[in-house]
Amino acid sequence: MVHLCGRPLRNRGRCILGRETAIQKMIWRDDNWLVTVDGDPVPGIEVAGPELSDHKFPDVPHRADFDSPELPIEFQWLRSPWPAELFSLTERPGHLRLYGRESMGSLFRQALIARRQQSHCYTAFTSVQFQPEDFQQLAGLICYYNGAKFHYFYISYDDTIGKHLRVMSALPDQVQSDAFTAPMPITANGAVELRVEVDFERLRFGFRTSGQEWTWLPEVFDASILSDEASSPGQPNFTGAFVGMCCHDGSGQGRHADFDYFEYTERGYLSNIESNIEPNIEGI
Repeated sequence: MVHLCGRPLRNRGRCILGRETAIQKMIWRDDNWLVTVDGDPVPGIEVAGPELSDHKFPDVPHRADFDSPELPIEFQWLRSPWPAELFSLTERPGHLRLYGRESMGSLFRQALIARRQQSHCYTAFTSVQFQPEDFQQLAGLICYYNGAKFHYFYISYDDTIGKHLRVMSALPDQVQSDAFTAPMPITANGAVELRVEVDFERLRFGFRTSGQEWTWLPEVFDASILSDEASSPGQPNFTGAFVGMCCHDGSGQGRHADFDYFEYTERGYLSNIESNIEPNIEGI
């Protein structure tokens, strides 16, 4: 019997990994009824595994360097059957170039390339080169569920602050559904590395420029909103959380951003990654 299930966060009841698939053994009883092994009509939380020899699957690369003209299979984009309108892997070889399209809340064209979150705890980071000219142009790292549930750590520009970093959050369970952190001015014209650490319901962002240490934002964001259970009327559900890269340009000019690589590593490998996070991120 194959059935859907979810792994809720402890004490929160929200499944940020989306719907998953479980399987358990069935048997034919003597009276020709198909039943579970223990006869319980309710799917089991734990069931005995089959007695099979171990099978070693090839390791999935943690890092995509975008050296191929094809997008790695673990990445997806939204809605469009014309990906060349959204991104290119050949315009600047060795980079993923995203062309700024519509905002994160749009239901039409968005330049967003992301992969599924497959563990409750992970780290992900990327390196982006982006030269915005006004406040309508944004690009960066996003933790995404849908257009009403995300945390977006982006580079932008305005006439008062100049080039800066900021986080925009879409919060479906609060009266004020959109929230922004204070902008942080940056002077780098070259690449900026952006990083996210997710530890169950806790989410933190950091950044660094060439030769610098990681700077961590003081805010701890709520990763649990990236779930089916966080309310967002009228929005599609059952997708699970994603993490990836995006670029948007509300001016219509299509200002592009170039991403040199994207790395996603689950908790079991975090001991190999440098971390200056002071809060209790277990296992690092």
